[in-house]
Amino acid sequence: MPDTSSKNKRVAKNTLFLYFRMILIMLVTLYTSRVVLAELGIEDYGIYNVVGGVVIMFSFLNNCMSTATQRFLTVELGRGDMERLKRVFAASLNIHIAIGVLIVILAETVGLWFVNEKLVISADRIVAANWVYQFTILTFCTNIIQVPYNAVLIAHEKMSIYACISILEALLKLGIVYLLVIVSTDKLIVYGMLVFAVQLIIRSIYQVYCRRHYKESKFKWFWDKNLYLQMSSFAGWNLFGSVAWLLRDQGLNILLNLFFGPTINAARGVASQVSNAVMGFISNFQVALNPQITKDYAIGEIADMEKLSYLGIKFSFLILFTMSFPLCLNIDYVLHLWLMEVPDYAALFIILIMIDSLANILFGTPLMTSLAATGTIRNYQIVVSCIILCILPAGYVALKFGCAAPSVFYISIVFTLIAGFIRFLFCRKLIGYSLRRMTRNVLLPVIGVSGVSLPLPIYAKCQWFEAQSWRNFILLCTITAFVTITVSWFIGLKKNERFTLISIIKKKIQKNNK
Repeated sequence: MPDTSSKNKRVAKNTLFLYFRMILIMLVTLYTSRVVLAELGIEDYGIYNVVGGVVIMFSFLNNCMSTATQRFLTVELGRGDMERLKRVFAASLNIHIAIGVLIVILAETVGLWFVNEKLVISADRIVAANWVYQFTILTFCTNIIQVPYNAVLIAHEKMSIYACISILEALLKLGIVYLLVIVSTDKLIVYGMLVFAVQLIIRSIYQVYCRRHYKESKFKWFWDKNLYLQMSSFAGWNLFGSVAWLLRDQGLNILLNLFFGPTINAARGVASQVSNAVMGFISNFQVALNPQITKDYAIGEIADMEKLSYLGIKFSFLILFTMSFPLCLNIDYVLHLWLMEVPDYAALFIILIMIDSLANILFGTPLMTSLAATGTIRNYQIVVSCIILCILPAGYVALKFGCAAPSVFYISIVFTLIAGFIRFLFCRKLIGYSLRRMTRNVLLPVIGVSGVSLPLPIYAKCQWFEAQSWRNFILLCTITAFVTITVSWFIGLKKNERFTLISIIKKKIQKNNK
């Protein structure tokens, strides 16, 4: 049985692989978003985001099974049962194929009607929108079948390969940008087609690698009623959660389209690109962390599981805060530097999405993973999902009464905090997590870091660096980064956590010098 030190080192090593991956992906994403927005124009960029969102609306079934697949594979790896592992993978692949067929049926009936009859799209772009819609369906179906293979790599904690394939995907997306610039035909249709081609290539690479290196990743038809029911039941209760987050993200996207048209979707699309790039750093850390949380539960190490969950929450918050605070202070300058034409509301949307992400992280993924590890998620999903589902009708009412577009994000932040705290209460009840330990190890440190870090950079911005220039941007980012990192080091981290980080950095330097 690995000790805590070796598990932490493995998490740290996997995180480094994923961060290297994320740095490159973030740079590629920011560059490609800039070029794609410039080449498509604000209207077509908004059309791509909202039409793609309609297909993603049908993805909740796949999201449920994705969570179930990772959970069951990781548990069986923790227990060391190879035969059971093979059956779990085969069952998950068969279920994903069935989900793909079901989503195609829904997308080609209800979804097609919604795109053509309900979305606000100009008559001269409706044909292109339909082409994009069909390519998006194909892309999504390709991604569905890829999920079990991704889950195998993550469950085996093979993050180096996962990172390499993701980097290749980023490079292929650079190729999309190049082709988009040189083609003379309808760029929106070409973009949808090229995105599908990239996903098809990546899916094939995942499948070939997993089939060659992991015995369990083989396709076969078989029937095990108990296993299928067990996985489907777990996924079924995750359905509430998936639908809730789906409506929060894509539902609000469509809501904004209905009230304000496709240009507002372009602003939200830009905000989502920036948010996804920054949140990628957090998700990388959590992807490396989640398998170990599940394995700790599988072998009964609940105390280690709780410590790792709290550490994951705190580190995730501090990383996101350190990255997002300088970005938000300089958001207008960054957007004008990045984009040739900045959509209205893009800056404010980015700031609000970042705040919402910080609120979600406080009671986020490590707690979700902890609850998923127990397999007892029915009551948790019903209660938390109903809270999240309130966001869409509340947003509709606000917009109907004449509130501005950003109001839906304020509503989302409030409900996200409420849902997160309820999630922790379920962890307390089902696993034994302690509110006192959560407060001491997570809430007080992050509140302290936020409260101490905010005043000085904001004052400096208002007094000395209000004018937008390259010099002011560099100086303000430097001051903000120095303040947040220093405060995080002395207030956010415990003494033993600082020693652990110093030890990891020293070993990394010594290894590089050899």
